Amino acid sequence: MSDERRSRLLVVTTEELAPGLRLAGAATIACASPLEARRTVEALLDAGQERGVVAVHEPYLRDFDAPLRRRLDATLPPLVVALPDGAAARPDDDRRARLLQMLWQAVGYEITFDTETRR
Repeated sequence: MSDERRSRLLVVTTEELAPGLRLAGAATIACASPLEARRTVEALLDAGQERGVVAVHEPYLRDFDAPLRRRLDATLPPLVVALPDGAAARPDDDRRARLLQMLWQAVGYEITFDTETRR
């Protein structure tokens, strides 16, 4: 397998969103349900060949069971992240928590930001 394939972005998403992501140049796997997405991600982990980032449609990722979510937290590579579902904007605190979670997954440390404005 080439280095390019092992360091890519792979998107696991809905059948409706997959064509647009493909047009944007992303490698995609279209899944019809959260169960199909879970099986797809488990197969990717079991194969051990993905070395890049796997972005999973957020509603699918939220539906994964606790053992798989723990496995995703403990497995690197690939880094598995949520691909936002495009719903209406969420409160700032929720976005901040999501950003901190993604940073923790990528770096392995909890990073906090000073909220005090510096002069």
